[in-house]
Amino acid sequence: MKRREFLTAGGAGLAALATAATASAQNREGLFARLRANVTREPRQFTEVRKYTVANAEKRAQFVEILDNALIPALNRQGLRPVGVFVPLPREESSANNVFVVIPHRTPDTFINATARLLIDRVFMRDAAPIFETTSQDPVYTDCDTSFLLGFESVPTLEIPVTGPDRIFEWRIYRSFNIERNEAKIKMFDEGGQMPLFRETGLNPVFFGNVLAGPRTPALMFIVGCPSAEAHTEAWQAFRTHPKWLVMRDLPEFADTATEIERVVLTPSPGSQI
Repeated sequence: MKRREFLTAGGAGLAALATAATASAQNREGLFARLRANVTREPRQFTEVRKYTVANAEKRAQFVEILDNALIPALNRQGLRPVGVFVPLPREESSANNVFVVIPHRTPDTFINATARLLIDRVFMRDAAPIFETTSQDPVYTDCDTSFLLGFESVPTLEIPVTGPDRIFEWRIYRSFNIERNEAKIKMFDEGGQMPLFRETGLNPVFFGNVLAGPRTPALMFIVGCPSAEAHTEAWQAFRTHPKWLVMRDLPEFADTATEIERVVLTPSPGSQI
């Protein structure tokens, strides 16, 4: 090979190597950026949701008072906060004898150990005495369904979106007929744009979670909050008629997901921290 040809070929080779090196560096930087994003992403919180059943309105009032004055402070002493206590609005006749409790957990361990810690908390045992001094013939509450959730990537931790005296909340559970369709519904919120649309229309998340364990799975569960009953009605109307939702709901990848929906509109107890 002549000297000029050699230099030309060598220059081309060096240029190719430089281009490859630049591309490799860009790829590495892109990878590192993704890794940094994953490292700095807020950890996904666990949420415990208890759905209690009581015999009547009198028992419900008694139980809510115990929750406000005994359970919430005791869980706070364990480092679990904020704790929400909710009762259905009067119009929710089918759920009139239910009480909902929402407890955030940093790790599964705090969920596993919470009850044991309550039993050795002398202040709690004293303040919650009406529960323990009764008999099975006349209990303060008759049943409790507990669900344990892992927060969505788009709502990794519990939020307090509204704080006014007229605030209203809505609890929903979306059940799917298999785990793949449940995961598709979660992706509809996390990746498909439904969560930003909720926020845009005033359906403010308190929590959204995949039900890891509960009475009926697979399912996802959430609570949204609005500053008033009127704002709650307006928010759902805005969501249901929004052009983005009208397109999103018919996308084939999200078809046949939430095949069963249960909902209850709630108001917070006097002592609720949410």
